[in-house]
Amino acid sequence: MSNQSTLCAVHSVKETKEATSQDKHDFRFHSGIEALPDAALVLSPELVILAGNKKAQRLLGVRFPDNVGQHITELLTAPEFADYLAQDHFDTPLSVVSPLNDELQLEISVMAFGYERVILIARAIAKYHRLKRMRREFVANVSHELKTPLTVVRGYVEMIQETEHALDPHWQKVFGTIEGQVSRMERLVEQLLSLSKVENNRDDIDMDQVNMPFVIKNLVEDAKWLNQEKCHEIRANITDEFGVYGIETELKSACANLISNAIAYTPTQGVIDVSWQRNGDKMIFSVKDNGDGIKAEHVNRLTERFYRIDKSRSRDTGGSGLGLAIVKHVLLHHKAELVITSEWGKGSEFAIYFDEAVVL
Repeated sequence: MSNQSTLCAVHSVKETKEATSQDKHDFRFHSGIEALPDAALVLSPELVILAGNKKAQRLLGVRFPDNVGQHITELLTAPEFADYLAQDHFDTPLSVVSPLNDELQLEISVMAFGYERVILIARAIAKYHRLKRMRREFVANVSHELKTPLTVVRGYVEMIQETEHALDPHWQKVFGTIEGQVSRMERLVEQLLSLSKVENNRDDIDMDQVNMPFVIKNLVEDAKWLNQEKCHEIRANITDEFGVYGIETELKSACANLISNAIAYTPTQGVIDVSWQRNGDKMIFSVKDNGDGIKAEHVNRLTERFYRIDKSRSRDTGGSGLGLAIVKHVLLHHKAELVITSEWGKGSEFAIYFDEAVVL
């Protein structure tokens, strides 16, 4: 074979490999955007349509490959969308009417996607909010309906336990176990109702001045009284100078949840530090313990409802996985942020940062 023929063969093989590699890349790319839960369009830096998923066809009316190469404003013609793009920063999403349905409201988000692409995400927020409301109402209704049968079961169990002399040890143990599980269910129901309440509460009508030092001191005293079995050293460092503007019952619930978590997951004779201090223009409520700590991969998921690091240990401590979800929703009402710092084997700190806007 001549040198020229050999070079042609080499170039042919190289081009085939490059084409195969590009095909694999394109397949992974399209599979990735197709897996997204919302409508997605991939745009060039000039906002020309390059690709999208099937949800984008259903929600935005884009057709492939017909609309590839068109500017996004030819598809989304709402004036407010053009103004949104003109501002050149997309920190908050935009609400626009769907180009397919005047009664459908869309939430549009735009963000960088790789080095030379932009991605536009769209979701139908009316449906999204309706589903969230239905879920909240379902949880609230079911939780409320569970209270009555649980009360009846507890009443009969306690009546039977009062006649211990008529029961042999085996049945005493059985009814003791039933009583413990009923108590656990009652705690779960109460937390579900609390979560439903804070999720549905969007009014500022209950906002008032809250004496946080007084609230926190009372919570610490209650914790010391109820925590004698584990012999924790609970130390308090509370400034008396500042309160916040908010809903006292919600703030009390959030702080109590953090203290309760520290008590539940700190070994016997451990140390728990509770503080209320100013840091710059923010007020910080902090609960720090020297317990087992939390591994890094769990930290960002702790505020998910029903998320528990160790299910068996949570059952032993009576944990439901709802406490931090309640805290998260309370803080959303109060312009506050939960910051979790933890080192495995050395303990954790849960801190609530209150924005200057609500500090009194």
